[in-house]
Amino acid sequence: MKKIYLLAGAIIASSSLFAQRLANTPMVAAAKSTNSVSVKGNSLVPMKAEGDLVWSNNFGTASDWVHVSGPNQTPGAVGQWQILNAVPATLVSQGFNATIQSASGPSFGFIDSDGAGAGKVQDAYLEYTGTINLSTLAPGTPLYLEFTEYYRHYQEENFVEVSVDGGTTWTTYQVNPVSEVPVNTNSLVPEFQIVNITSANAAGSATVKVRFHYVGTYDWFWGVDDIKITEAYQNDGKMVRSIMTSDPSNSQGCDYYMIPDNQIADFPGHEFITIAENMGAATQTNFKVRAIEPVSGYNELSAAGVTYGNSLASGVADTFKITTPFNPAASATPYNVTISVDLGLTDANSANDTTSFRGIKVGGTEFARDNNVMSGGITSFGGTGNEIIGWFNYMNIFATYSVGSVKTYIPQTQAAGFTTDDVYASIEQYNGTTFDEVFVTPTYSVTSADFGKWLSLSSDVTDLEPGLYRVVFHRSENGANTLRIGMAQACPEGTVGGIKQSDLTTIGLADPNALMIRLSPISYLGTNEIDADPFGLNVYPNPANDQANVTFSLVNDAAVVVTVTDLAGKVVYTSNEGSNAAGTHSLTINTSSFSNGVYMVNFSANNEVSTQKLVIRK
Repeated sequence: MKKIYLLAGAIIASSSLFAQRLANTPMVAAAKSTNSVSVKGNSLVPMKAEGDLVWSNNFGTASDWVHVSGPNQTPGAVGQWQILNAVPATLVSQGFNATIQSASGPSFGFIDSDGAGAGKVQDAYLEYTGTINLSTLAPGTPLYLEFTEYYRHYQEENFVEVSVDGGTTWTTYQVNPVSEVPVNTNSLVPEFQIVNITSANAAGSATVKVRFHYVGTYDWFWGVDDIKITEAYQNDGKMVRSIMTSDPSNSQGCDYYMIPDNQIADFPGHEFITIAENMGAATQTNFKVRAIEPVSGYNELSAAGVTYGNSLASGVADTFKITTPFNPAASATPYNVTISVDLGLTDANSANDTTSFRGIKVGGTEFARDNNVMSGGITSFGGTGNEIIGWFNYMNIFATYSVGSVKTYIPQTQAAGFTTDDVYASIEQYNGTTFDEVFVTPTYSVTSADFGKWLSLSSDVTDLEPGLYRVVFHRSENGANTLRIGMAQACPEGTVGGIKQSDLTTIGLADPNALMIRLSPISYLGTNEIDADPFGLNVYPNPANDQANVTFSLVNDAAVVVTVTDLAGKVVYTSNEGSNAAGTHSLTINTSSFSNGVYMVNFSANNEVSTQKLVIRK
């Protein structure tokens, strides 16, 4: 697939430094718009109370839903909405789960932009064929539209639309904007989406209709299931997205998840910038967010919202900043910071209140910006003459640091047809005008034996003096089937970029994710297994024969999904374990039907994924 793994429509051409500064860029939710179409149907609903179910549909009856083409949709069946029971095989072969887990049945709505291919435009609606009778509800009753979704995002746009006049006019709500779901982000497990549709004035109408709208061109996919309309809570804050930054006033105010011993004394600490939304029916007059890290005792409340202060009307989002730095002492145990909505009163729906920054390691020798949880990957292909020959993280060195190697994570799943790629790493120091190369490694040829591991590229140990640097992973110039490297958590804008082959200028990623590129003081060339995971994941016996046991530990209650893939990325086993309580658990995988060989056990919980190798030998 010749898909450029960066946000091409929002790439920022730049000189040596990116111009955007977080402090001057409040992140606010997209505004609503309208559109129109017309259809038919009928359904009844009883009177309900706050938080109760009003209407639902689980896609079990395919005729309840119909694809409707918008004006830009490419004609023909390819790239249309479908009601499916399994993810298309072309996506499964790229490592995505074969099914969307659902408690209500196997069917779901699905649109596959990737499968439609290059040049095919999706302007596609999945529309409920009936109408929903909400006339028993008092006009103006606050409502949510809820559904389960499964996605991988590239440049496409997703919308939910509601009509109160049988489909003549529509109110549109964008979901999964890039500020909330960055480019090339996967849903690690099916996710729960809530949209406040009160502004559509659906309550009191007997002819309500709903539909999903997908706009894309050779992007990825969107699956939806278990749609519901419920009465909204009066008081309900939602955490949308948070970033951690060492200096929000600077475009290179990076986030750091591994802070080595010799950097601690000069490290300025992290601040937090958050988008939060009032999902409830009532206007909130004391809306803030709070950051807590229990081990260190860090507990800080944000200032008022950037745009609206402390008063948020229903359905409105704002940016909140916690400016007291989080800067704890060295510890053998990683720190976990939780950011939560704080309404100053009881929040009726705590399920969507929080986000977290887990696994912040203070102490040791390695220096890193990634959180060790791969959220996606990025390749270097960018079209003839515009190939990206190097991806980099900006990094600040706060005290002299001796570097011996640059480590990069090589994902298990690579582009079809990949054979080998010649790579090397460099470190470039900013001198006030340009970047000067101060560390460079020999070239290393990556093969499939390096997949699913950390690759260390080594050179002579070099002292990096305090200042701004680019840590660059370079690839060869041998065409489209180039290496994919790991991306982790969402990070501050202006802190990740690429170098173009044509003129060696840099580009930046809009709403980027940190690259899995680290500094190490140890000179080591080759690959190591991925670092220990946050769940204490253990797979045994290994090698296994007819069954393998998996043990894991959870700090908090979490929904758990376990999948097993072969080395080609094909999913051979999936188990949705549902919600598990905090503590240590075990499960058994039946491997009797597995062929001899090497497999990857993928464990996901709390939006984090850990992977361990499993060998089957009979």
